[in-house]
Formats: sequence, structure tokens, C-alpha cells
Amino acid sequence: MIKLKTDNTDDSGFVEIVESVIGNLILSFNPNEVSIIRIKNWFDHNWLNYSGKKIRKYDTGTGAMIPFVLEPYWGKEITIPPFNPNRVLNETFFQKKGSENPKSEELIHIWQRSTNNKKRLISDKTENGLCIWISTNTVTNGQGSLMVYQIQESEILTWYVNFENKNGWKITKTKGIDKNSELLTE
Repeated sequence: MIKLKTDNTDDSGFVEIVESVIGNLILSFNPNEVSIIRIKNWFDHNWLNYSGKKIRKYDTGTGAMIPFVLEPYWGKEITIPPFNPNRVLNETFFQKKGSENPKSEELIHIWQRSTNNKKRLISDKTENGLCIWISTNTVTNGQGSLMVYQIQESEILTWYVNFENKNGWKITKTKGIDKNSELLTE
């Protein structure tokens, strides 16, 4: 069982649920590598498969001088979510004994231009691994986020779960996974 690095901003009930989900994932998928990234504060489901911003030509039709705009971009190929490295509190890496993948030990979140993120495919990080993002500050926020990218050979499954503390931690939103999935039960 993996124990998360936590601090006094992390609600112990949320941490317990997340550790249980990670344990279920490891037992179910037997990954060679697991990367866990703690993100400062809560994040929503829009980060799932988000690749960054792209430049789009903009025509107002009224002669206004706004030739280009930046708009959110979700690509067909799954990239590393472009969280600002300022929000990354820590990255923890685990590797199965006997596995050798030097790429998987590199930091996931690096300083770069946002437009460069479209080139950072999650499949370049690992061929058989889990990349997991967890929100922090759950004591104050009363909610927490969990986002998982499961990479197995050429198949990538991605999903998101939001939990809220309403007299106990409960799933309030999912994307890409059923809220009754056996992976989410303790």
C-alpha cells in the first residue's frame, strides 16, 4: 500500500480514500511505474485530457483588430496536463523492482512554454504505468480532486473524480469512470 506525502492541509478522510483507490489501481493493473503528483488546491474535471491553449484566428466580422485569440485545447493524443509548476507541491515516483524506464523517473511537470505541452505525450513517460494527480488543501476547501491516467501499451484510460466532505467524503462528480466502479470502493 502506498502512503501519500501529506501535510496539515490534507483531510485524513480524503487521504484515506485516495490511498485506497491507488491500492485498488495497483492491484488491478499491476503497473511498472506509479507517479503521484500533489497539486496545490482543488482542480476541476476540465483538466482531464487538457493539452493547453492554442492560437486561433479570430474574425469579429466588425473590423475589430483582434486577429488571434488563445482558446483551451483538448487534443486527440493525451498529453501531460499543463499544470503550472507553481501548483505542483511534489511528485513521488514508484517503480516495480526489475523495471527499467529512465523516462519514468523524470519530473512530469517542468517549466516550459504552454504551447510546448502539446508535444509532451503521456505515452512517452511510460508504457505500463499510472500517473495520478491529487488536490490538496482539502481541509479548507471541503472538496478534493483525483485524476488518473492509466497507460498500458498503446491504450490510455483517463478519468476524474471529485469528492466533497458533506458529513463524510462522498463522490459528487465523475468523468471517464462510473462512480460505482470497484476501483473507487474501499
